[in-house]
Amino acid sequence: MSITTDAIRNIAIAGHVGTGKTSLLEQILYHGGVISRPETVESGKTISDYTDEEIERKISIHTALTNIQWKDTKLNLLDTPGSSDFIGEVIPAFRVAESTLILVGARSSVQIETLKLWRRLDERNIPRVVFINKLDIERADFNNAITDLREKFSNTFVPVTIPIGESNNYRGIVNLIENKAYFFPEEGNKEKTAEVPDDLTEIVEESRTSLIESAAEGDDKLLEKYFEEGTLSPDEIRDGLTKGFRANKFVPVLCGSAIKNLGIISLLNFLSNTAPSPQWVVEHGKNQTDEEVTVNISTDGLPSGFVFKTSIDQFAGKLSFIKVITGKFHPDMDIYNPREQKKERISKVFTAQGRKLEELKEIVAGDLGVLTKLGTVTTNDTLCMQDNIVYYTPLNLPNPVHSVTVSAGSKKDEDKLNQFLQKSAEEDLTFRVDYNQETRETVISGMGELHINMILDKIRESQKIEVNTRIPQVAYRETITKPADAEYTHKKQSGGHGQYGRVNIKIRPLERGKYYEFENAIRGMAISKGYIPGIEKGLHDAMESGVLAGYPVVDVGITLVDGKEHPVDSSEMSFRLAAKGALNAAMTKANPVLLEPIMKLTVYVDDQYLGDVLSDLSARRGRVLGQKPVGGGIQEVTALVPQAELLRYSIDLRSITSGTASFEMEFDHYSPISGKIAEAVINSAREKRKEAS
Repeated sequence: MSITTDAIRNIAIAGHVGTGKTSLLEQILYHGGVISRPETVESGKTISDYTDEEIERKISIHTALTNIQWKDTKLNLLDTPGSSDFIGEVIPAFRVAESTLILVGARSSVQIETLKLWRRLDERNIPRVVFINKLDIERADFNNAITDLREKFSNTFVPVTIPIGESNNYRGIVNLIENKAYFFPEEGNKEKTAEVPDDLTEIVEESRTSLIESAAEGDDKLLEKYFEEGTLSPDEIRDGLTKGFRANKFVPVLCGSAIKNLGIISLLNFLSNTAPSPQWVVEHGKNQTDEEVTVNISTDGLPSGFVFKTSIDQFAGKLSFIKVITGKFHPDMDIYNPREQKKERISKVFTAQGRKLEELKEIVAGDLGVLTKLGTVTTNDTLCMQDNIVYYTPLNLPNPVHSVTVSAGSKKDEDKLNQFLQKSAEEDLTFRVDYNQETRETVISGMGELHINMILDKIRESQKIEVNTRIPQVAYRETITKPADAEYTHKKQSGGHGQYGRVNIKIRPLERGKYYEFENAIRGMAISKGYIPGIEKGLHDAMESGVLAGYPVVDVGITLVDGKEHPVDSSEMSFRLAAKGALNAAMTKANPVLLEPIMKLTVYVDDQYLGDVLSDLSARRGRVLGQKPVGGGIQEVTALVPQAELLRYSIDLRSITSGTASFEMEFDHYSPISGKIAEAVINSAREKRKEAS
């Protein structure tokens, strides 16, 4: 069936690990007629957790796109991972969804990952609805979960459904909009409707009044009617809730049990009726002249879309997941990739049900779909027409926080290993692969130990490659702390033309970050101009390996003040070697010091672990810049910490805080080190150079 933009609902499903996202999606797909019976994570047969690593680990690792037709709407549902190690899969879902369904456990209430996800939703002002799941389990407590939400977030939470009983006594829910009860279905059927039980009349009336008041506040006319008549019809309630929810004035709360198949119909009806369509939002980007533009999501205009995810399938090849912004994408059309300045041919267009691709006649504006085998296209690309170029706002992804060096156990597998790593980096933009020229190591970086281990395990299992790992070397630097001068003569005679060059230089410390300055202050013709480039090359040669530990030299100003050449034996190479010797000699007199990289660290930690985290940062030579509450009992701590102290921080922080904290870090500056720490670094570097030679 054809679909229109106003009938589309793009919804991300998110929440802490273990809140039942995948199980809920299975029930949604069952109710939507996509599957004949819902599966469990334990069975390894769910639609959204279909990769080998997800089945083995029994957790979601990748965001899966699925969809159902519900009444007159198409619900595109993006099932996201719950672990922060895979935040690179969650952010793209938030980028293309107009609303988010947050799952909270009826017993566990609000957990750390939910707090972190909430902050990201706040950054984009994305409307969200909460589903309190697992009301059937022991010690489930709906009221406690609601209280926890209200204590940890500043939003207004409005129950739309409430439970009938809890834990072992859980029997159903009351839909406050319809004022109807829903009870457990019989085996293989859908939940049964009935009148509200008499013993719940008072609590239902009280809850329904709060719901109606929230709905009335979403529309002036409804508010006026509510004041006059004291109530609203179900349709009027829906209308008011729709406007308030889409404007993000409050957070609707529904409840149920995914495993017991209860609360699903009310949830689907609510999402279908009230969640915003793509028409409610505008897309931001830049035009060809780098000017900011806003674009309405509409089938009017030329085709354009944003690639929010890339996946490489063993059989289908490269899959580009796209949100169409304007126009329509259809088979056998040409599209332009402005980043690569190349046209691509779209042969077919698809939607997805997890791993399974389903061919479509077209993907209209606002819809999510899949394009296959587009050679130049990667995540973050905009696809558009060549005569109407636009660049939609790319994903705002965090920097990796955990790194290891990798090498193949066998030299013959090095190329194969590198190819797989590059493919993984193309699929996951929070996974980085870098070759360190200084240490001659391949360094991979990700969002945590689990993230890295998952990729390495996949390599070992699917590629049958032995992979060795170790902690990366720190990128130390060397510099000077006072001015000095030196003269160096390179002289060699071995028959025929010899080698001769004399260089006299002065050096001085530069401001941190200036790296290098060179001035030729020679007066007259002591050294011919043709030899000056050779001198500069020699200075750069010397700066590649300092006199203390062989680390690169930075922040040195060099002045060439004098020199001498030979009419026959001088050459560019002679002066290159002389300059290198002169700088090495000058540095030994300029009180050289080691510099270490300092990282700016931001830690999000629960109040109960704040003291432990601060003590640990102090033990790591960290300097705390500040701390502030960010809501939900979470403190944000900012500190400057040497990189050498953070090589295992993702592992250690998980241990210190029982896995509840998270952190971000970025390079800040280089800072001098001395004493025993510097001595240990220098001795270690010299030992490694001995071993290498």
